[in-house]
Amino acid sequence: MSESAPTPAAATPPAMEKPAGNSGSSRRPAIAAAVGAVLIVAAIGLVLRKADIGISSGDPAQPTVSFVAQRDLGEAATTLTPSAAAALVDDAQRCRIPLVSMTIAKGTAAVGSSFRIRAGSYVSPYFTVTEGMQRIAMPYPAPYGSGAGIYVVEGNAKGAVLGLTPTKILIDLPGSISIPVVWRAVNPC
Repeated sequence: MSESAPTPAAATPPAMEKPAGNSGSSRRPAIAAAVGAVLIVAAIGLVLRKADIGISSGDPAQPTVSFVAQRDLGEAATTLTPSAAAALVDDAQRCRIPLVSMTIAKGTAAVGSSFRIRAGSYVSPYFTVTEGMQRIAMPYPAPYGSGAGIYVVEGNAKGAVLGLTPTKILIDLPGSISIPVVWRAVNPC
């Protein structure tokens, strides 16, 4: 009577093991997806850069300005000093030097208060604060290719809001305020 009982190991088939070479194949879709995402983000960034739609720094010490769109140059001309408007608009229409687009909002300033802006040798007409927002055009305060310059605001519209990126509240008026600004010098056309 020497019957031997079957051992548990012999009764069950051996477990299936993964071959050692297949561990990388499960990572391939994840790697491909990551590479694809990086390429898509890079392509979007390139398109935004070419379209001059950038993410601004938002630095209050040095706001960013952008240019007037070609379709808005006629309306922009009405906000410029009449003696300089024709030459400035002509340069912008020929894609030589664009004009800067800004807004003026009342903020806490009194309706009827006013200010003007100096950009290099250019001096704007006085802008009067109203209840509504106003869109104005200005030349760049330094040669366009430099990418940086300083606007000087003079007047008595304390509390008015100048639409740069980010906006600038004119709290130091009456008197004058120097506002350093930056821009990307790209072809507007």
